Amino acid sequence: MTDDTPVISRRNLLLGLGAVATLAACGPEKQGQSPSDVTGGGGSDGGNVPSGGAGVTTDGGAADAASLDATAAPDAAIDAATDAATDAATDAATDATMDVATGLPAPIPPITPNADHFVTSCCTTPHIDISTWSIALIDRGKPLGTITAKLLGSLQAKEKEHTLECISASPYHGSISNAIWTGLPLVDILAKLGVQVPKGVTTLKLGAADGYATAVPVTDLQRPIWLVWQMNGAPIPLDHGYPARLLLPGRYGTKNPKWLTSLEFLDTAFVGYWEETGWSDDASYKPNTLVRSPATGAKLPLGLVRLQGTAFAGSDPVVAVDVRIDAGAWQPAVLDYAPGADIWTLWHYDWQALTAGSYGLQARCTTKSGAVSLEKASAGLTGYDGSMTVTLTVG
Repeated sequence: MTDDTPVISRRNLLLGLGAVATLAACGPEKQGQSPSDVTGGGGSDGGNVPSGGAGVTTDGGAADAASLDATAAPDAAIDAATDAATDAATDAATDATMDVATGLPAPIPPITPNADHFVTSCCTTPHIDISTWSIALIDRGKPLGTITAKLLGSLQAKEKEHTLECISASPYHGSISNAIWTGLPLVDILAKLGVQVPKGVTTLKLGAADGYATAVPVTDLQRPIWLVWQMNGAPIPLDHGYPARLLLPGRYGTKNPKWLTSLEFLDTAFVGYWEETGWSDDASYKPNTLVRSPATGAKLPLGLVRLQGTAFAGSDPVVAVDVRIDAGAWQPAVLDYAPGADIWTLWHYDWQALTAGSYGLQARCTTKSGAVSLEKASAGLTGYDGSMTVTLTVG
């Protein structure tokens, strides 16, 4: 699939694939259990946003004004649009988790359906009144302007495929998902309002309706940061940040707030919600490799065993995945989906298990810059950087 493939076609195609094989559950996490992969409290996908991966941005047509019109009934608008976007997937889905043709686990769909996208939050999901909702633009305490639902509904939006990963993702809860988002770079929206980055500022503080707050260097605007208001062709579900949220390339979900309500330019540092508890303030993605199936501890018959999973390193695209058996030589896995920066890589590895016994299978990834996920993950609160191992019994 070439870089100039229209995103609208990619979305329809990839969502169709998602209907055939639904992403293995890394179920919604409970409130307060781990850092929001999306910075605005209340749960969502966690993640960051891309700049310039294959098929990452194209004109997506005018934004659906009804989804952000202050006169529209928000619940009805969300329900109707979400139903329309997912009916086909629901009708086509089967109960099978196996590929009928091969008898092997069904492949991971490249695009995660909204209902399956992981949710992590720090706080309770807020009530949003779209008739009064807005995003305040502030320069060190002084008002600069306001982003309204009416403004967003009037803009010619674009689509961007982007993966979100929670900073607390690990082999124990693989909080990573991928979606196609609709919105615009934040700098484009500011320009539409005639707002320029004030001189002398260093920090952009991000505030959300649930009380969540964090901050990033103001230079991150050029990554660029995106403001998005649709997810996989429907208004963003409430749990994922309705009516609008940020996507920030290269940084874990803690820096990607949901339910955005304020953007404040500061000339001082700001310590955010999760950062106060010890999680990384930089929150830059680390190369990491997760095995999605089979689960560790699985008992399988002799014969062909298929390992499959995800590999991700944010804006440093994964270019290779390798697997080894019982600490043996690394062998190349097949890359099933690797569009580029800020989008996950999906992979599989087929192994012929000929002798009964217990085996440890480990997967690692290598990025375009040469970074490699670690054989033994680092300890600490900076994000998972490991190469996951599963233990299987065959025979």
